[in-house]
Amino acid sequence: MISRNAVAIAVAVALMAVSGCGGDPGVDPAVIDVSKLDSGNYPAVPRDVEKSRTPQTGAALEGVRISNAMALTFEIDGRYPYQRLLSPERRITESTLPEIYNLSSEEIRELAAGFVAGADTSAERRKISPLISSSVAMTALRFPDAAQAEAATRRLAERQAMNLAGEAVQIPGFPQSRAKWSDSKKYLDAWLTHNAMVLYVHIGDPANEPSDITALAELAKRAFTGQIDRLAGYTATPAEQLGSLPLDTDGLLSRTLPWDGQQQRNKAWDQSAVMPPQAALHFDTAPALTKAAFDDAGVDLVAYSQSRVYRTRDSASATRLISALTDQRAEGWDPMDSPPNLPGVQCFTTKPKISNSDRYPPTCFLAYDRFAAQVTGKNAQELYQMAAAQYKLLAYKP
Repeated sequence: MISRNAVAIAVAVALMAVSGCGGDPGVDPAVIDVSKLDSGNYPAVPRDVEKSRTPQTGAALEGVRISNAMALTFEIDGRYPYQRLLSPERRITESTLPEIYNLSSEEIRELAAGFVAGADTSAERRKISPLISSSVAMTALRFPDAAQAEAATRRLAERQAMNLAGEAVQIPGFPQSRAKWSDSKKYLDAWLTHNAMVLYVHIGDPANEPSDITALAELAKRAFTGQIDRLAGYTATPAEQLGSLPLDTDGLLSRTLPWDGQQQRNKAWDQSAVMPPQAALHFDTAPALTKAAFDDAGVDLVAYSQSRVYRTRDSASATRLISALTDQRAEGWDPMDSPPNLPGVQCFTTKPKISNSDRYPPTCFLAYDRFAAQVTGKNAQELYQMAAAQYKLLAYKP
């Protein structure tokens, strides 16, 4: 639960000067009167997240558990520290199918019929265009049993090969795998059944001419090996118990700003989630850097909704985490003033004429006790109101 030892309305600490725009996360907070914070129409009282449960929530929660047992790409190969997608949905359900190259959603739905849940992850060697950056994507799909998983592996691999022909490739150490290389697309696609899981690895190699297929096959081998090693720690939730998996952990998700109708990525269901750090890193654009920051700050939970809240080891750790997260995107942000009556909150606006501006939206970071929070908005007024609402949520006492 959110610590009640932390102040709700004020922190009785002497005010230290805040130098420069954007505030300083290392400053002891001033006495903050929450009644003076303008949170607009944003909710400032924790919500009942159980009201957002739908028939597919259980599969999405199981997807988090699978994500938490999956290796990150940079853990398999340190040359892949980035992830370009801004808002990936890493949990796989019937409504959020995986991205599989050269297979349509309709084909995946047909060929993978019967799957229970899954997760995927991806990474690139560079932040820049995929046309010149090698990439790796990995997917794990859970089925009711090994026989159904093997049948799905065969169907998916065969249809993918039909849609894009290629040269058969042997993945070292995995003679039972199915793999092919497309020279026209510079794709290596590899499939493997592991127990009741379908494991898929896609490697894009557009930057090298000619491509070293032997090296790519070795990378696929390391990907399979890494996932199998990590998935040994995953215990499948029985299908009939998916609907009873807890939707929130320690009340953290209820303390995030909920999605509004306009900004929610998938209007069919609420993608809000609370995750252990390993699962959360699959959603991050710089997972290698963020993992180091998480480890340093002792992050043990991350809640995602319209805002993000990180639970760290202590208040000093929350401050360090904010510094690490802001440093990651310093090249695309200019500092701006803290919100009214919220000294010490770090806020940023997008630098003029910055490329990939969507990656650097107006953002505020705030710390409260052992919690760090991140909010983004379209303009200063919206951003400041969201930051005020997020502070109220963290400071709320029933």
